[in-house]
Amino acid sequence: MDFDFIKVGDSREFTHQLTIEDIQKFADLSGDYNPLHLKVEFAQKTDFRKPIAHGMLSASFISTMIGMHLPGEGALWLSQSLKFLRQAYVGDTLRIVAKVKQKSESTRILVLETGVYNQRNEELIVGEAQVRVLELGRENESMEKKIKVVLVTGASRGIGAAVARQLAKDGHAVAVNYFKSKDEAFKVVQSIQKEGGKAIAVEGNITKKEDVEKMCDQVNRELGSIDALVSNASGPIVLKSFEEMVWEDFQAHLDVQVKGSFNCMQAVLPGMLKEGGNVVFIGSIAADGVPPTKQSDYVVSKSALGALARSLAVEYGPKNIRVNVVAPGMTQTDLTAQLPQKAKELTRMTTPLRRLGSVEDVASVVSFLISPAARHITGETIRVCGGSVMI
Repeated sequence: MDFDFIKVGDSREFTHQLTIEDIQKFADLSGDYNPLHLKVEFAQKTDFRKPIAHGMLSASFISTMIGMHLPGEGALWLSQSLKFLRQAYVGDTLRIVAKVKQKSESTRILVLETGVYNQRNEELIVGEAQVRVLELGRENESMEKKIKVVLVTGASRGIGAAVARQLAKDGHAVAVNYFKSKDEAFKVVQSIQKEGGKAIAVEGNITKKEDVEKMCDQVNRELGSIDALVSNASGPIVLKSFEEMVWEDFQAHLDVQVKGSFNCMQAVLPGMLKEGGNVVFIGSIAADGVPPTKQSDYVVSKSALGALARSLAVEYGPKNIRVNVVAPGMTQTDLTAQLPQKAKELTRMTTPLRRLGSVEDVASVVSFLISPAARHITGETIRVCGGSVMI
């Protein structure tokens, strides 16, 4: 059974009829040749009047339960309490039962009520088991789920468009999200298709839950289950001193950056919980170190986005879902085109690599994080800024 789908109260049972061969094999394996189990003449002199099965023979079927039924493959038996109430005899039909009493998500440990009954429903053995369910395949790259379908928000131009094109080159089917820029989004899709890739354009305002759900339903229908999310959509940066700002300036950025990512994550999460997934938020180095002036609304929203990513990485890492942030420095996009040329030149001259970033620089890092090569990276922020911020 998949650990994620095991619930408190789940139970399993199976039966086994004891034979004289079972008793002989157990004696040969254990070295317990007590005549109480093997000699009719000896047993007739006791209160039982006939040979009884080894108590641990009956209890051994609890191992069968744990390894094959509940929880099944990948189970590691940690401890077991046993109370022997009645004896089992050759010919008895044993019914072995287990029920989930407790479940720990963090340790992957189950506490099971265990019992062995005979054909008359009499309790033979009762007890309690602790079992840990192992995580399989995490260290083996070949076991990493192959990403097939990626949703990229705000992908009609700039970083989002470059990410969509790069992921399509990597062999993924890409859903290009747009809100107002329909023509640009379809141009991105056409450019991907021209190169032999698979892509569709999907409209949706990510600040509205119903739009996101409708958009994801379309992707699931036309491309398949969403394996990866790149949350890139962003509003315009308007330089304002704090005293000029109103709360709505902050709310606008929070709605797109944080609420939008929240909506998208909740929409794709059910599918990812089944087989794992991959999430990349596009952040900003503005959230690091000394922030730029007159952008407090933008800085706060990007900082919150980073905190959201780390929280999700911790919560869903055990579910094989990785969440990371790519934080570009000043990158040549429509978003930064409105910034003063002097500010861009100053950034270039103070950057160790002496250039502004390109959208392709950012897309390459997203491509890496989506790939199995980054299978052991989660909760991280990778800065694509030419060295202007080093942490």
